[in-house]
Amino acid sequence: MQIKEGSDVVLRFLDGRAERCSLSKEFEPGIDAVEVILEDGTTCSVKLGELKAVFFLKDPRRRKLEMELGVSPEETPAGANARVEFLDGEIIHGRVERYSVADRGFFLHPAATETNNEKIFVVASALRTLAIEA
Repeated sequence: MQIKEGSDVVLRFLDGRAERCSLSKEFEPGIDAVEVILEDGTTCSVKLGELKAVFFLKDPRRRKLEMELGVSPEETPAGANARVEFLDGEIIHGRVERYSVADRGFFLHPAATETNNEKIFVVASALRTLAIEA
């Protein structure tokens, strides 16, 4: 699953920092680094090993519609219900389409409809546990 150039993201670092930016190149799960444009206009490359996750933000118009209607206009994403716990203790619930221990990470679709995140790329090395829920 590729994410197009120009998409708004928040990079969450292992050290607790967060950086809002946009992709300067397409994002693919098998990459070694995320290519972004920072809010000050500079471009940089951030290695996946420095990150906990990449949060892909919803389009602001979509977010407004969801808040007004109180529900997401899209269908529930395919996949298994999961509970992700990061090394820092943060827990996120969502749906995981697929995951392999050989992968650098996986996409998680947040369960909370009020979230500003369309999907999250969870970096596997930042995980404490991944539990599939019934």
